[in-house]
Amino acid sequence: MKKFLSSLIMLAFVLVPAGSILACTSTTPATSTTKLVWSGNSATNYTYYFSKSSGAIKILRKRTTQINTGTNSSTPIIKINGVPLNPEYITPVPKTQEPSAVPTPKTPEPAPVPQPAPNPQPAPVPVPQPAPSPQPEPDAVPSSMQNEMLGYINAERAKANVAPLVLDEKLCQGAYLKSKDMAVNNYFSHTSPTYGSPFDMMKSLGIAYNLAGENIAKNSSVKGAHDAFMNSSGHRANILNAGFKKVGLGFYQEGYYLYVTQWFTN
Repeated sequence: MKKFLSSLIMLAFVLVPAGSILACTSTTPATSTTKLVWSGNSATNYTYYFSKSSGAIKILRKRTTQINTGTNSSTPIIKINGVPLNPEYITPVPKTQEPSAVPTPKTPEPAPVPQPAPNPQPAPVPVPQPAPSPQPEPDAVPSSMQNEMLGYINAERAKANVAPLVLDEKLCQGAYLKSKDMAVNNYFSHTSPTYGSPFDMMKSLGIAYNLAGENIAKNSSVKGAHDAFMNSSGHRANILNAGFKKVGLGFYQEGYYLYVTQWFTN
């Protein structure tokens, strides 16, 4: 406000004609008094009395009057000694506006990528597997182990005045399967977890009989297995049984051990 009024006062001394200024000043030649009235859109008159003496401007007094102009003008009305100042000499001071804050755009959050819904798969239905039936393996020509064991058996039968046994191909195939089953499945028993009892196994191979028996051994040699049989009463009874006519001999080597099976039928 003070800067604006100072500019108006200087402008008043420059623009007001000398006659107008002299009409409202005192008679003191060295000092002149001027009245300035400023009316804006704030419904208030500001009246200033100032003088210029020896090149200096001095405000003598100030008066403020509330008025009701009924107008709303952005250009103030300025009168110097009652004479309105030409609007072309008035430059309104624009209001300083605070800079408006520019909103910072928010970084959009990434949209979630839709995940496909899991497609449940039905649990596989286990297919029951039929119990394996023993398959005879070709062994038409007696092996050296079979010939060796058969010689030991018939020698013992001869001592007991019992007829010798005949080596049967089907019985040999079944005896071999039993020896292999014991070695592979790591067990030693007359009842197989795969084929059941020896008599069930014989029937599954199509072997007919009225009287049957089985000897099994786990030893290091054919002679060792035979000696172990003859030192056991139950195994010795099978070897010397006069009711048996045929024999099957099966061998399977697993590491250090030789698995031996003897099948007897009438």
